[in-house]
Amino acid sequence: MTRDIAAGVLHFPAHRHDTDELMWARRGRLELVVSGNRLSLHRGHLAWIPSREVHEATLLGDGELLCLFGSTALRPRDERWGHVRVVAVGELTAALLTHLEDSDRPATERGRSVDLLYELINNSEERKDTLAIPSDARASTVANALIADPSDSRTLEDWARSVGASPRTVARTFQTETGMSFGRWRTTVRVHAAMDLLGQGTPVHEVAAAVGYSSTSAFIEMFHTTVGSTPAVYTRSIFGDSHT
Repeated sequence: MTRDIAAGVLHFPAHRHDTDELMWARRGRLELVVSGNRLSLHRGHLAWIPSREVHEATLLGDGELLCLFGSTALRPRDERWGHVRVVAVGELTAALLTHLEDSDRPATERGRSVDLLYELINNSEERKDTLAIPSDARASTVANALIADPSDSRTLEDWARSVGASPRTVARTFQTETGMSFGRWRTTVRVHAAMDLLGQGTPVHEVAAAVGYSSTSAFIEMFHTTVGSTPAVYTRSIFGDSHT
C-alpha cells in the first residue's frame, strides 16, 4: 500500500506495473487515463487496474490517494479481473483499504484482509456514474471549467460561444465522447462535487449552493433521482454515522 497526499495537483505520468493495482481517492478527485478513457473518480469509486495496463493518474484538490499493489496470482480467476473496472466503495471496503495501509501488520492478518477485500470487490457492482472527460479541446475546456466550478449556470449556448464552437458541435461531442448529453454530464459533475463536500461534513444547504442550486429541496430531489438515495442516506452509507 502506498499513500500520496496532494494540496493542489499530484500527477503520475503514463506508466504500468508488473503487479495489479487498486487506486482509491480517499479525499479529493482522481483523474485517471486508462484504456483510452479519461475518467474523473471520487471517494465512492475504486479503480482496479490489472498488471501491465498503461495508466496515468492525477490527484486534484486537497486529496489523499491510496494505492494497493498485489501479485497477479492473488486475483480471482474470473475473467473480469483481466480488465479495468471501477467498483463501488462501501464502508467495509473503505475500512479494509485503510486497515491495509499499515504495512507492519502480521502477514497472516494482512492475507486474511486481502482475501476479504477481493471478495468484496468481486461482489461489488461496477459504478455507472464514472465521469468521462471529452478529449476534444473545445469540449474539454468546457468540461474542466465545470469541474472547477460546478455552480456555473451558463447554458450550452453560452459555453459553445466561449470556446468558438456551435452548440450542436459541443452537444454532439459530449454525447459521442462521454456517452452522456451535456445536461446529464453537468448533473453528474454536480453530484460528484456534492459527494466530495458531503464527505467533508459540509451541511446540505451549503452543498446545494456550492453545486449551483438555489433551492435545497431541488438539490435533494436531483441527488435522490441520480444517486438513488438522499444526501443524508448516501453519507451514512459511505461514511457511517460520523458524518451525520
